[in-house]
Amino acid sequence: MALRGAAARRYAQAVFDIAKDTGTLDRWLSDLNVLSRVFGSDNAMSALEDPKLTEEDKRRVVTEHLPKAVVDPLASNFVMLLVQRERLSLLHRIAEIFQEMYNKEKGIVIADVTTAVPLDEAHKKHIVQQLSKITGKTVEVRLHEDPRILGGIVTRIGDELIDASIATRLATLGERLS
Repeated sequence: MALRGAAARRYAQAVFDIAKDTGTLDRWLSDLNVLSRVFGSDNAMSALEDPKLTEEDKRRVVTEHLPKAVVDPLASNFVMLLVQRERLSLLHRIAEIFQEMYNKEKGIVIADVTTAVPLDEAHKKHIVQQLSKITGKTVEVRLHEDPRILGGIVTRIGDELIDASIATRLATLGERLS
């Protein structure tokens, strides 16, 4: 599996370098996400990895399923290269790694935000603003709900954890009292 991860990273880096040099980072990000959704399912992978299919059959199947109106021809060629090298199964991981590189290049951090109850847009916007102030970067949030935190918020950005939940405050208070 480590070899597959290294291969996915090399492909993602090559695509990222091309995209950066041509000023098409946003386009490549969009295309890789579309292609990952189209060819990332287990059914698509198993169909395209069928040893009975010739390379020409695989190319035909890929061509039939490529969303031409959405995907740039260079991205289509990239998928064909992966098919030819029998690496299409790496596409989803390549898209993930490309996203990480894109975020780093654009100064974007992902914050996993957990609350006890769903947040409305106003609260979500406020949290994004506060986290942007703290990090000095553009923040994209992934919202999660966990009623066990009782209230407040728990945020994870990379390796950093900001725990402002009521459950943690109560536990801390309990430790102080005992």
